[in-house]
Amino acid sequence: MARLTGLFPPGKGGGEEVAYGGKGKGILIHTLTEGNGMPLANATTPANGNEREQVLPLLDKIKLKTSTLDNWR
Repeated sequence: MARLTGLFPPGKGGGEEVAYGGKGKGILIHTLTEGNGMPLANATTPANGNEREQVLPLLDKIKLKTSTLDNWR
C-alpha cells in the first residue's frame, strides 16, 4: 500500500485532518426496467430503507400510453 500512496499525492487542502464520510449517507437507486433493459421508472431512497416497500410505488410511476376507442379504425 505504501508504494501506491507515492503515486497519488494528497490534493491541495487535503492532509491528515481531512476525515472520511460518516455512516448513514448512502442512497439506493431503485429502477424498474422492461425486458430489454429500458428503464420504465426510478426512485431514490435512503440506504437504510426497505427495498420491498418500493415495488408498488415504482409500478405506480409507470406511464402507459393507451389509445381510446376513437383512435381505432
